[in-house]
Amino acid sequence: MALFIFLLLSTFPDSIFSTATNIAITSPTQSITLTSFEKLPLPSTATSPESLAFNLLGEGPYTGVSDGRILKYIRLTKSFVDFAYTSPNRTRAFCDGTTSLDKSPTCGLPLGLDFDYFTGQLYCCDPFVGLTRVGAFGGLATTLVPTKDGVPYRFLIAVTKTSDGPVYFTDASAVYGPKDADKSIQTGDSTARLLKYDPRTKNVTVLLSQLAGAVGLATDSDASFLLVSEFIAKRILRYWLKGEKAGTSEIFLTFPGGPNKIKRNQEGNYWVAVNAPKNDSTVAPQGVKFSPSGEILAMVDLSKEYNSRITIVIEYNNKIYVGGRNFPFVGQYDIKYV
Repeated sequence: MALFIFLLLSTFPDSIFSTATNIAITSPTQSITLTSFEKLPLPSTATSPESLAFNLLGEGPYTGVSDGRILKYIRLTKSFVDFAYTSPNRTRAFCDGTTSLDKSPTCGLPLGLDFDYFTGQLYCCDPFVGLTRVGAFGGLATTLVPTKDGVPYRFLIAVTKTSDGPVYFTDASAVYGPKDADKSIQTGDSTARLLKYDPRTKNVTVLLSQLAGAVGLATDSDASFLLVSEFIAKRILRYWLKGEKAGTSEIFLTFPGGPNKIKRNQEGNYWVAVNAPKNDSTVAPQGVKFSPSGEILAMVDLSKEYNSRITIVIEYNNKIYVGGRNFPFVGQYDIKYV
């Protein structure tokens, strides 16, 4: 899994935490059976579908890969095609198929994706390019918040767009970059931030700082709060955007392993990818489904098909899709509620 970096701007406020009771994982209230599994292969030697998204029409999944491309899955042909790219310096000859982070400053590295369903635009976090936006027809992304010229972010990794305008994103560390992901975990790094971009003023505001590996982000259906996963701290925070608690945060869920990206499904509940530790120093990848109130609805074991960390689980039309670093495919499971 890739992890993060950033430089603090002295005018940004510190984190504001409210007192809250930990909501720990309890027994699931739903039972889900995985009825089949299919690999949706990436083109050529592309790997690492770390984030997944569907557009308003249900097309996709869309995913960013290690060589800087954003791909779109076409169901009719059962294949991924090029959709967009984040770096203006990217060339096919230099970048296509690469898995080298040494090339990422030129090729780009799209790690977080989320659609604005009102406009059809796709928002993307790229640690080497910045916060970007792609039009409905793809192509070169527009850079909204660059990684240089006054806003030198190191590892932008998660993004969510709300219907009322703001874009929220995370910068996952002030110390470690993509090449040093393991070091950030080993040292317990806690220099990540939650940020807000206002498209009208083009201003960026820090909402929370001193986070431990903020790699996942989602909002509720009416944008009253944000959920932020802290991979290193093994928990999800809830940050209130509206109401009497606005501007405060609280611990929402805790996990035995690191939670990664969070995605809301069509019914308004959430899925998060969790990598639970095993006794033999490996991980047991799981998909955990939970409600907006923090009730654990279902847990699915994905270790049969995945033997290392996953980054995302997303549910769409009675299927769940799974992505992760170094995998050359997106996993697709048919599911049945029993």
